[in-house]
Amino acid sequence: MNGWQMKRSLIGIGIAVVLAAGGGGIWLLTQKQDEQGQAREAITMDRTYQNPMTLDQEWEDYGIGDPYVLRHNGKYYLYCSTKDWRVGIKAWSSDDLVNWSYEGLVTEEPVSEGAYAPEVVYWNGSFYMYTSPAGKGHYVLQSDSPTGPFKVKTDNLGLTIDGSVFIDDDAKWYFTHAESGGIMASSMSDPYTIEAGDKLNTSLGHWTEGSMIIKREGRYFITYTGNHVFSKGYRVNYAVGHESPTGLYTIPENNPLIISTDKDFNGLGHSATVLGPDMDSYYIVYHNLVGSSAEGPPVRKLNMDRLTFNGDKMTVLGPTHDAPVPAPALPAFRDPLGGSPSADKWQSAEISGEDAAWVTTMPTGDRFTAEYNVALGSESGELETIFSYASADDYRSIRINPSDRSFSLRDAAADKEIQKASLPEGMDFSKLHTVRVEADQSGTRAYWDGLLLIDNAGLAAKAGQIGYAWTGSLKPELQYTAFSNEAGGSSDNKMIKQVPGTMEAAHAAASDNNEVTIHHEGTPDGSYSAELTGKAAELAFPVYVRSDGVYMLAAMVSDASAGSTLEVEAGGVKRSVKLKPELFVTEDDSSEWMKVPLGTYSLKQGLQWLTLSKGKGNPDIRFIETIEAAAPEAEQQVVFDPDSTFGYWQEDGGTVGLQLAGDNSMIFGGDARWTDMEVGVDVTQAEAAEDEASILLRTTMESSFRDQVADSFIGYELTFRNGRVILKKVSYEVNQELTSGVLELGNGKAHRIRIKLKGPSIEVFDGDNDEPVLSWTDRNAFLHGRIGLRASSSDWQFSHITVNTKS
Repeated sequence: MNGWQMKRSLIGIGIAVVLAAGGGGIWLLTQKQDEQGQAREAITMDRTYQNPMTLDQEWEDYGIGDPYVLRHNGKYYLYCSTKDWRVGIKAWSSDDLVNWSYEGLVTEEPVSEGAYAPEVVYWNGSFYMYTSPAGKGHYVLQSDSPTGPFKVKTDNLGLTIDGSVFIDDDAKWYFTHAESGGIMASSMSDPYTIEAGDKLNTSLGHWTEGSMIIKREGRYFITYTGNHVFSKGYRVNYAVGHESPTGLYTIPENNPLIISTDKDFNGLGHSATVLGPDMDSYYIVYHNLVGSSAEGPPVRKLNMDRLTFNGDKMTVLGPTHDAPVPAPALPAFRDPLGGSPSADKWQSAEISGEDAAWVTTMPTGDRFTAEYNVALGSESGELETIFSYASADDYRSIRINPSDRSFSLRDAAADKEIQKASLPEGMDFSKLHTVRVEADQSGTRAYWDGLLLIDNAGLAAKAGQIGYAWTGSLKPELQYTAFSNEAGGSSDNKMIKQVPGTMEAAHAAASDNNEVTIHHEGTPDGSYSAELTGKAAELAFPVYVRSDGVYMLAAMVSDASAGSTLEVEAGGVKRSVKLKPELFVTEDDSSEWMKVPLGTYSLKQGLQWLTLSKGKGNPDIRFIETIEAAAPEAEQQVVFDPDSTFGYWQEDGGTVGLQLAGDNSMIFGGDARWTDMEVGVDVTQAEAAEDEASILLRTTMESSFRDQVADSFIGYELTFRNGRVILKKVSYEVNQELTSGVLELGNGKAHRIRIKLKGPSIEVFDGDNDEPVLSWTDRNAFLHGRIGLRASSSDWQFSHITVNTKS
């Protein structure tokens, strides 16, 4: 069953079920009885870690910046930038992505002085490192080991900084690197040769760096960072492509992917993505800014959070910091081997036509991912990586024939070859190679060294043992071998979600296949939605609430859900929420989906369940958003924040304005938890003023830096320009004009402006007039945030800036 097919009520009292076998650290369900005898489950975490991480032997007064993690033969290797004017590149290793051991300097080549953003790829027995010494072009280094020594193999290849390599399923290589206005991408004819490139449409509006591409379910996901390492608003975006790694990308609406401008946790960026130990999950590593070193370079710390995927949509369960997080799940079975299989984990098998065969004593479930790392040792003979083994004549396998480079999916019970592919040219079969098999009810997929070579929808998964068999003079060297009972992203459903944060409806942990329908089409962002169709349909999420507080819940639902009812249970409170048809009548026709507030709930810190159940109708849901909420206490003056004042502002007797002109002067105040409210501002425009000024609404993630984009905040901007008022929606480099209206301010006189913010609706009023001069209902609204002002000259004054709960 998929994670969303699991029943929330387990059978039997006092049964404990670990949902990630092998001590996975995901979550533990323990059935309890409430006063009415109804089954409820408590959620616990058996293995945790916490961001930011501190590792042994980090660069002194520099830390870990630009982290990159390589997964090879069941282990992880972490590399980071070298402190300026130092020589050498440091590395660490780990079995689980949490506990790291220092491996020393993996190179001491002179070109590694101040090495920026080293990345390592493994191919056909060699490890290739790409790094830029202090931003002075790129070099390629090579080693036979992930811990070096790496030796320089090229002259300076140029190409700015932050080089990253992606190898596609057809074994073609690509190189991306940083550039102003967007990431550059090039083809590679070999590991040492980079062709002329083109700029991708992956820009953060200015300098864009720290790129990486992964491929999942036929989609290319690229992550990238900007705009400046010392900016609080340094952030990670992502884009998704369907045609090629160098083609046109779609920029999803849920960007930035990672951002925080908190005083104690900001400057998050330069990420890398890696497959988790269970071979199904993905994790993203990145750094946060601590400050500058005594010598000037930035000081940074390592962080890691879980990625989840929902069709074209990628989401980070975070960013998290200073709170426990579930550790990555471990495989149900793993054995580093390196010698003869041990009797406690392996047994010999008699298979017709094979000279030797071994299978694990432990079987997989009926959904699994298995990995085999092996050096064949000879090209004479054939190797089979076995799975779904039940008996000597009832198993499945991937058969590898070095002599003709064939890679075949076979079913021994049917005595036939199901599908055949060719291995890349030039393979050295004496070197270590990896076969990975994913199998679930949607089919079987097989990879060679990370390249998807077989995708067969007709062969559904079957439980059984895994192992090896071989013929001829092969003397295979068996290395790390493992399996988990997850495949195709099924572990995404079981992860504990973060509050505040966003959770995908298709990732609910407990729901029944006959009750909930997962739709794979029909959403504007290419994600999957979950329609509550059955009488007992329910979406249940295990969540970790960061702190005690009041939280607003909102659901992105289809227009077809209008008139339906959702039963919401959070913090011990059950509430019936009607999706009123009038909520879906908007000026915005950009989609047929609407983010609807579901009310506020008092939640305690810690682990708990959050559930949405079917009431009336069949609500179709894409995602659920949770935000910490607060209302202004009666009417109050907005108090501006000195740490969020950008430009030379002055405040005198309740009047705020610029003391010195500045192109991008902004000032922010209030509480980021504010949701529904009425804002009042007296705006005075000097008689000779020809420029514009703005009131900023529901703002979060505010920052400012010389190389940051001008619109370095998330929220709404109400701009006064030439007798008009214009409403814009801003998310850093994305600035969208929503609507406008006529509003003459009158030169030199204070003009009262009232703004009502209620749920997704914004109305702007001229003084005490009852009819708005501007109104808009945003289908994917920002529902909370602070108040701000923006101007570029002293020709604008703002006074009597108030908020209240009249909205």
